Amino acid sequence: MIFDRLDNIDRYLGISEAFDRAISLIKTTDFTKASEGKTEVSDDVYFTKASITTSDITDSFFEVHKKYADIFIPLTGREIVKISSPEGMNRLAEYQEEADYYAVGGKTELSLENTPKTFCVCFPEEAHNSAGNVNGETITFEKIVVKVRMQEGTV
Repeated sequence: MIFDRLDNIDRYLGISEAFDRAISLIKTTDFTKASEGKTEVSDDVYFTKASITTSDITDSFFEVHKKYADIFIPLTGREIVKISSPEGMNRLAEYQEEADYYAVGGKTELSLENTPKTFCVCFPEEAHNSAGNVNGETITFEKIVVKVRMQEGTV
């Protein structure tokens, strides 16, 4: 997991070629002008732009990916992102190959406030939940999720 300011994103160059492509995309794209929905960038990088309403994620499930890292970037507003290790969590649903995730339930180990000036990366096999209310406030905000296919052994 990485949580940092967007102006520090170059620090993470070299994780993998696909991750470098994602960083280049983030630095050179005006996502406010992107269409909502999924946009393919390469065979191992794509992004989704969506308008999302935050919610109370206290008792919500976590998702865990096997192949893709998620890079969460709010364009407006803010969200809570919760992170945990899936070890010891309860498996709630089996792995769905096409969606690249399985659901787990359990205790939150880390909770972060993500804003338009920050980003959060959740790597494969890291349980995460996003779009949580900040201070109990429900808002609708625009968000980009950049998906990066990771090779085994790169994280």
